[in-house]
Amino acid sequence: MSNTDWAYVIAILVLIAATGFLAMSETALTRMGRVKSIALEEEHRRGAATLARLVEHPERFLNPILLVLLTCQLVIATLVGFLADRFGPWGVVIATAFEVCVIFVVAEAAPKTWAVQHPERAALIAARPIAALVRFWPLRMLSRALIGLANVIIPGKGLKEGPFVSEEELLAMADVAEQEDVIEREERALIHSIIEFGDTVVREVMVPRPDMVTVAAGTSVRDVLEIAMAAGYSRIPAYEQG
Repeated sequence: MSNTDWAYVIAILVLIAATGFLAMSETALTRMGRVKSIALEEEHRRGAATLARLVEHPERFLNPILLVLLTCQLVIATLVGFLADRFGPWGVVIATAFEVCVIFVVAEAAPKTWAVQHPERAALIAARPIAALVRFWPLRMLSRALIGLANVIIPGKGLKEGPFVSEEELLAMADVAEQEDVIEREERALIHSIIEFGDTVVREVMVPRPDMVTVAAGTSVRDVLEIAMAAGYSRIPAYEQG
């Protein structure tokens, strides 16, 4: 192998390592919730403050990560293709096997699996390098331009109104916050009740008219007090015959 070939090999190895780190970072940061990042910051974990700022705006780090990740993968494929020419007809087979097995396992599956198994550690490791990557303004501007182009091709309200959080995600965040002792059980129950109340229809909470305890507008105060004490209510609707 020539010096150029060895340079290709070294570049491929470096890019595979970078791809693995970016894949791990993407998985770890997208799985890290805002509540959990704040809890880590309160524990004074190294890199937690940077992590909390990152996860507050996922779109700011996700697009640059995906852009650099895709660029690394394309460059790897190109360099592997150059080396594959040295092996003649078998070069395509060798290059395909290398990219499917080595790149998928080493640069995709393994780092993402590790990030899922160790979400806090992976997110803290990724926080500072990704924050530095996001601060690189040419990359940030390029990713914004490409996203803008995508929104022109596929128009919609997502750019103006997103990102969106579903009720299920909010409930899950409340559950995680309670498990991590960020909020109390009563606070979690209150959050659940507020969200669930929005789906409640009137007929589920209303009292049927025949079952209502009412008093005529001309009823004396003494009689109203007796009715209220007997019914156990502090407020009773009054009506007028008309």
